Amino acid sequence: MSLFVLRGFQFLIPLITLPYLVRTLGIENFGLVNFALSLGHYFGAIIQFGFSITATREVARYQEDQIKVSKIFCATMGASILLALISALLFSLIVIGFDKFNQHLNLYFFVLAYILFQNLFPIWFFQGMEKMKFITFLNLGSSALFLIGLIVFVEQKDDFYIVPLLQALASLLSLILALVLIKKEFNLRFITPSYLDIRNIYKNGYHAFVAQLAPNLYNNTSVFLLGIYTNNNTVGLYTAATKVIDAVISFAYILSNTFLPHLARNLKNHKKFQKIMLAFGLTLTIATFIYAEFISQLLFSKDYVEVSNYIKLLAICILFLFITMTYGTNYLMLINKDKVLRNIVLLTSICFFLIALFVVPIFGILGSISVLVGARATLAISQFSYYQKYKNLN
Repeated sequence: MSLFVLRGFQFLIPLITLPYLVRTLGIENFGLVNFALSLGHYFGAIIQFGFSITATREVARYQEDQIKVSKIFCATMGASILLALISALLFSLIVIGFDKFNQHLNLYFFVLAYILFQNLFPIWFFQGMEKMKFITFLNLGSSALFLIGLIVFVEQKDDFYIVPLLQALASLLSLILALVLIKKEFNLRFITPSYLDIRNIYKNGYHAFVAQLAPNLYNNTSVFLLGIYTNNNTVGLYTAATKVIDAVISFAYILSNTFLPHLARNLKNHKKFQKIMLAFGLTLTIATFIYAEFISQLLFSKDYVEVSNYIKLLAICILFLFITMTYGTNYLMLINKDKVLRNIVLLTSICFFLIALFVVPIFGILGSISVLVGARATLAISQFSYYQKYKNLN
């Protein structure tokens, strides 16, 4: 229920903030903010380092052993903080060193603060301890503060730099409250981790890190290259369309997270699960395509009806993601074929990253759309193919 409420709210938040930001900031400044975020997301993936999988697993295994959990928590947080410091240094050098970025130093350093605080949040601990209600409360609280802050402080186009500042403050508050909760509710001991402990954390998280970082190579790079080779207006149009698609895709995560524990115990029900997922995926894809113009006018007004064309082109990504969640996360991972899944994601991501380097500078926004659709189609087809190969295993 906590996961359902959390994912449901994550679906609603973009539908509230997206039209407000586009109308208040204008599509150009909205694109500028998202271009800055695209640079930050590379470093966010580094800070996470796959801990959402590996650290969650380790905490879950030893959740009854308070001393062991304390060691895992402190070592993982120590590893995250080291990666955050390195990321902050590299990010700062890039921003200061290039004119494309240093024209808006305030914006980029607020983005950096947001990325650091957001990715240091120990969601993996609460998942491992199976206390998702804490994540739900903290996320709902920080999201509500962010929404209030937007309405109060972001009133005109020149307020674009305030957006990541509000995100950073909300994320910092969530992080502080999370650490207080962990100390009081779980009585953890804060132990200084050894070099060996931190090294083992990196070693255990390597495969998950590769699998989670790889999608940034095509997904995030498309936005970043658009900002480099086109303009902020184009970035704004593209990110507006992709955020609508991402909001619809939230339903896939709701269903996946709801059924995953059940499938882990009883995989024979996967056939029923895939019928539910594919039916939802196909229905939402068709509905998004048909009502793209209505959605665009509802969210962005008639001034940005052009976004509806991009929503239509991206709509097929909804079905592709439902397929990957059905046969990848909820099948290959459950039969211990995580390395197979990692290799699929890694090879696909590298391939479409290289394609993006050539296609986006030439074709602009249509190039970015083709990269995203092509990558998700390849992931869906590949994971379904391996499902066919392994579906008869005992």
